[in-house]
Order: sequence, then C-alpha cells, then structure tokens
Amino acid sequence: MHPSECPDIGPICQVRDEPPQLHDQHFTIAELRATLEHGITDALGVEVQLPLRLSATTVRFTTLEGTPLTLDYENIHHRDETLFGLGDPWVLGRHAWRLGDVGLAARLGVTVPLGNTVENPFALGARGLPHQHVQFGTGTVQPLLGLEASRSWGNWGARVYGQAQLSLAENRFGYQSGSRFAAGVSAEGPVIGALRFSVSADVVNEQPERWDGLVQQDGNLGRTDVLAGAGLAYPVGAVRLGLNLRVPVYQHIIGHHGQLTYPGILQVTAGSTFGGN
Repeated sequence: MHPSECPDIGPICQVRDEPPQLHDQHFTIAELRATLEHGITDALGVEVQLPLRLSATTVRFTTLEGTPLTLDYENIHHRDETLFGLGDPWVLGRHAWRLGDVGLAARLGVTVPLGNTVENPFALGARGLPHQHVQFGTGTVQPLLGLEASRSWGNWGARVYGQAQLSLAENRFGYQSGSRFAAGVSAEGPVIGALRFSVSADVVNEQPERWDGLVQQDGNLGRTDVLAGAGLAYPVGAVRLGLNLRVPVYQHIIGHHGQLTYPGILQVTAGSTFGGN
C-alpha cells in the first residue's frame, strides 16, 4: 500500500485536479522450481535449477481516508493481472568433502538471464505511459556462491548454510537488481515411523535495486527478513515428500514506500535419487 498524488497519478492530472489516492495491492506469488543434480564423482557434481514463476495481483483504489474509488480511466501504474513465465535458471558446480564428522559442500555458479525484464517503469511513468514493475529475471549473468555444513547423530541431523547472489552490472534497460544474501540453520529428527520433523531459522537480506544508477522512491529499496520455519517430510516409495512453512518474525524494510509484507512462505517439495549403483 502506498499513497499517490498528481502528477504521479498519470495523464488524468492534465485533464482535471485528481485528489490523492491510496493504492492497495495484493500479490499471490508462486514458483515451481525444478532442480537436477548430477554427481560426477563422490566429491564433484553439477546442478541446474529451472524456475517457473507466477505473479497474480489485484489493486484497490481508495481515498486517503479509505473510501473506495472507482476510476473512470486506466491507471498507468497498477492493474488486476496474472503474469507467468520463466525465471533466470541457475547453473552451479559443487565440491563436497568431510572434516571429521562434518560434511561440507561449496557451490559456485551463475544465473542465466532468460527471465523476462521490462523497460524502466519510472521513466515510462514520468512520461505518463503505462508500465510494468514485475519482472521474472535480471537481464544479467550473476555469480552464485554457497557454502554449507551438515552433521548427523543417528536419526538426527543439522545443517548450516550461507548463500550469495551478486549483482555486478545493469541490464540493457538500465536495471540493476540488488545483491541477495541468505544464511540459516536447520535441524531434523524422527517423529513416527518414517515421518520426520524439522525446524529452521533463516536471515535473508536484499540490497536496493537501481534504475540507471539511481535508487528510486519505491521498488526493492532493500530489506532484511528473519524467518522461523517448521516442516514435515515423508518418503513415498523412492520419492521424499516435504511440506515446510516459514513465517517472518522480524523485518527491517528500508523506506517502506511501496514495499511488500507477507504472512509466510509455504513450500511443497518432492525429491528422488536415481541412476546410482
């Protein structure tokens, strides 16, 4: 939710004096991510991740006091719409080794800029033209770095990880996404039979995005989220099914203007190992 007033509301301001408005957007965001990992040796492997993304949004216009508005013109900034497309795939190499009872793994890779990107929405908005803020890719190749450590005690296990996605350049539209960093810890153990329970804590940081080198008044202005999670996993034949819920317990959002808040992240997984001897 964010306020908007003339001339930012759009071309209607050139026709009449349009009172300030509140734009209240609701997003439903989903991603289907396929991950294929191949072990070349016991220590070396390669991994490919292919994301398919969906973004469905509805917008409600009100006065600053909250009275609903029915617009008699097209708003250039927001609209009810559903977008679907390919995100930027990840390609990584993995090296695994052991340090006593601790298993270690390092990953190094890049993103492949195949996801849809858009022309500078702030420049289009300044010209009174319809524009899009939602995009599924970055338009640049970005380095990926990851490190994790895990250990097992009988039927119990724990894992610690750190991950970085580095944004080093702007794309052909002048967009440079913010670098992203994540770290977390998780533990899992048996419940009943083959059913396993897990708990987790994650810290996720995103740096501000830039258009033509500038941090704008909204968009991704930078944020840090701390999430607590719990999940269940159960094998069905050769397939391990998982259900995990993570909820934000702390959020630090820079600017707050036009930033997203969310109640939680629901993750459903299915994984299997095949081709082994």
